[in-house]
Amino acid sequence: MAKEFLRHGDYVVVVGYHDKNITRTIMEFKQYKDSALFIKCDITNEKNVIELFENIRKRFGVLDILINNAAFDEMHKIEKFEQQVFNRIIETNLSGKMLCIKHSIELLKKSKYPSIINIASRLASRPMKDSSAYCCSAAGIVMLSKCAALELSEYGIRVNTVSPSLTITPLAEKSYTELEIEDTRQKNPRKRLCEMKDIFNVIDFLVSENADYINGENINVNGGLLLK
Repeated sequence: MAKEFLRHGDYVVVVGYHDKNITRTIMEFKQYKDSALFIKCDITNEKNVIELFENIRKRFGVLDILINNAAFDEMHKIEKFEQQVFNRIIETNLSGKMLCIKHSIELLKKSKYPSIINIASRLASRPMKDSSAYCCSAAGIVMLSKCAALELSEYGIRVNTVSPSLTITPLAEKSYTELEIEDTRQKNPRKRLCEMKDIFNVIDFLVSENADYINGENINVNGGLLLK
């Protein structure tokens, strides 16, 4: 998604937590070094989040679009779920998004056309075994977006959610077996998994003036998976 915005000529701030991932991404984005800023941040730590947006303010002075995409997951049965792990999933996937929204508002107010996109999941609408924390966090993201859309409308800030179906990311590869991934592919009416271009195309529309009347919505990008 970051690359697509950069290809469109936008300036992008890429936020990560793990040093090795940040280093790898910086190398991968060499050709965009003048348009991309890379910042390490633990979004579950409010002090870190405050520093993140202060760095953005110093560099750009304004923020047009916030995309909340950070996520963490471990799959466990409820009877064996350790509270510490459950809490970490909620803190990363849901509370972290709230903190980023909270501390981005002043910068978004300065934009002519501000927009927030929260990334949730198909699991916001459909429960799955061994994934109670992730499902709850996804459902919470959808409601967080609705609450934020209602509150921030006075500043002209639109807030929407995008809920993709299974997309092959490092998190997905860690969470699902090859058999489970193939099973999901075959169950989808489109007979394929969600791709990054599917997600970006929706986000690109939602942050544009063409989507001016779309606010507080959850857009499912799943090829019809939830029809079954």
